[in-house]
Amino acid sequence: MRRYRWAVFLALSTLTMLGLLYMQYYSDQQKEKFEHLTRQIDDLKEIYESTVQELSKVNEENRTLIRDLNEAIERIEAVEQRNSELETILFNQRQTYQNAVSMRGSTMPVLTMSSFTAKQYERAWSRLGAHGLKGTGQFLVQAEELYNVNSLVLSAIAYLESAGGMSKLAREKNNLFGLGAGGSNPYQNALFFSSKEECIYYAARLLRNRYLSRSSRSYRGDNLEAIGPRYAADPFWAEKVGRTMSKIARAAIPGGR
Repeated sequence: MRRYRWAVFLALSTLTMLGLLYMQYYSDQQKEKFEHLTRQIDDLKEIYESTVQELSKVNEENRTLIRDLNEAIERIEAVEQRNSELETILFNQRQTYQNAVSMRGSTMPVLTMSSFTAKQYERAWSRLGAHGLKGTGQFLVQAEELYNVNSLVLSAIAYLESAGGMSKLAREKNNLFGLGAGGSNPYQNALFFSSKEECIYYAARLLRNRYLSRSSRSYRGDNLEAIGPRYAADPFWAEKVGRTMSKIARAAIPGGR
């Protein structure tokens, strides 16, 4: 009986030991698997973080490229716009120049853009000895922009009426266009302007609103020949202004267009 109990005890002890060994083995296996999975997770995490960094860098590079591309497109559009503006300027100058030098200035529509520059007018005044008109180029250009009255027409009327800016009205009253100079005392009746700039703007506005507006009673057409009979007593006024336009155009743009 004692041997039987000892055998049972020994068997139970052996089984217990085997169970503990198995549990230890199983635990070690699970721990090894856990550690392996942990390493895999760490590797994946490292790969993920590296991928995120690379993607962030790529995204930043893409944003930089897109920004550079947009800036390049804006520059191209600005250049295209400028080229278009220059083409328009050259076209306007060519048309006005050709009309002037071919003596068609008196029949050319006055409400057109010459696109002549202040520098070109100043060159003309210097070449023509029109010292009294020096410094008016910028005002002629601005008057054209404000009232759409061709500045070569304005410059020719001013040159003709003021004797190149040297007339008494031009010198003492800044009146370049002979405005109001009628009746028995032309000088006394002539309008006074505080500056040549004011006179040029006044004349451009007058031409636009009184002689070139279809709603005005003085409107007879859109060119100098139509304006002349209402503007000046001289029946050859339009023709003289046309010849003056040719003179100024040739002096302003010596090589022609």
